[in-house]
Amino acid sequence: MATYTVRGNSHNVVYTYFDELGHRKQIWETYMTEVEALKRKAYIDSLQKNQLRSEVTKEALEYRRRSMIAKAVSEQMKPENPVPMPHGVRNADNTQKTYREFAEKWLPFHVRKKRLSPNTYDSYRQNLENHILPYFGDMVMSRITSEDVDDFLDALSRKPCKGPKSYGKAPGSAPTLSSSSIKKCYVVLTAGFPTALKWGYIQRIPETTPPVEKTQKRRAWSPEQVSKILDSIKDDRLIHLAIHINLKEGSLWISRQVQRVSDDSIRELPKEELIEVFPKKVAGSKSSLILKSPKTAGSHRKQYLTVPLIHEIAERLQDIQRCKDFFREEYHDHGLLICQPDGTPLDPCYLVRGFRKCQQEMGIPESERIDFQGLRKSGQMHKVRLTQNNYQLVADNAGQSPEVLMSNYNEVLDSEKRALAKMVEASFYPGQQNERLADDDPSIVLQKLQQNPELVQQLLQSLLNGAVHAHGSV
Repeated sequence: MATYTVRGNSHNVVYTYFDELGHRKQIWETYMTEVEALKRKAYIDSLQKNQLRSEVTKEALEYRRRSMIAKAVSEQMKPENPVPMPHGVRNADNTQKTYREFAEKWLPFHVRKKRLSPNTYDSYRQNLENHILPYFGDMVMSRITSEDVDDFLDALSRKPCKGPKSYGKAPGSAPTLSSSSIKKCYVVLTAGFPTALKWGYIQRIPETTPPVEKTQKRRAWSPEQVSKILDSIKDDRLIHLAIHINLKEGSLWISRQVQRVSDDSIRELPKEELIEVFPKKVAGSKSSLILKSPKTAGSHRKQYLTVPLIHEIAERLQDIQRCKDFFREEYHDHGLLICQPDGTPLDPCYLVRGFRKCQQEMGIPESERIDFQGLRKSGQMHKVRLTQNNYQLVADNAGQSPEVLMSNYNEVLDSEKRALAKMVEASFYPGQQNERLADDDPSIVLQKLQQNPELVQQLLQSLLNGAVHAHGSV
């Protein structure tokens, strides 16, 4: 079968044929648009499917003939003494083009070259349309200076937010863009400068420095808090299952993920990681749910499951089978574990909203609520403690690098800080520490002892000293 691929701005169809001597050959056919290439691929696939070998050979040789003629005509039309261009400049007219003209050409080229994900493409596109193009769009790109970039960053720091953060706020009181949003705009803007220099849109790259980004650490829960919410939402099987997985020996391969991305990203980006585009549920929608490979090679991993989770997955598979029996030919079987009753994919936003609603119904304060990534952080922090700080093991198990794990998940819970304070107190005031432990709830005391082996040793030593002292007094 023929293969469709993209290189730069060209759309290619690759297939094999047999020449007059019976030798197997490969041919690359190049087309200007995706539509032309896909039509050609479908035609070649049809010939190969029907085993029309001679017709495939005829088509390949005809394409080669047309290509040779087009190349000869192009050579004849070249001027005899072409004017040499300055080094690095492909088209001198580019120096008079606007930033918008450059950005519209550069963005698809950049994300394809870097093999960025559809979500990253959507993020770049949103930052361009919402912030960068309104400021730089009509400006001649070769005239953009370092001062212009600094003025842009300053304007962003005073720009009010839109969306949920500004709802219900009086004019002038809405919060401004966060430092992370400003940093993302800076990254998108400056990422194009080296290519603009190579393509002749600018003569030199403006010297700039990135804005300071003040990140807010994602909240995490203790194991007790996670267990509490698991008990409270056990009736909602999909959300309960989604909390356990982001998705015969008690293992599971994680090799696919469902995302909602814009149709533009699907159209512009390479299709090599795109496994399936699910049918739209709403006519006219500008986005689609897709099934794709994980973001990195490390994310493609084997995950070992707990026995309760295996049972929960087994129950979910039974639910799916009952749905298949009910819907029959109307069931859309995409092989998904977390899906709607008729088998169609479930938008991840549903799970996010459902988890947020569960926390609200439980009365968890706004300041203590977390998102799904917060759950992952909670789990990672708990595994670090269970393995006695074996960051390599925990990182490999989650498809992360130890460096990312240590920088983003290496935090201390309030309960651990309180336990440390009591350990310090015990080292200076052992008598008062014993009195405080006696006043605590037994279950809390047991929990603290289980979490702090050193505290157990100190308590045993204190009890031993007391026993020796009492024996000596007798």
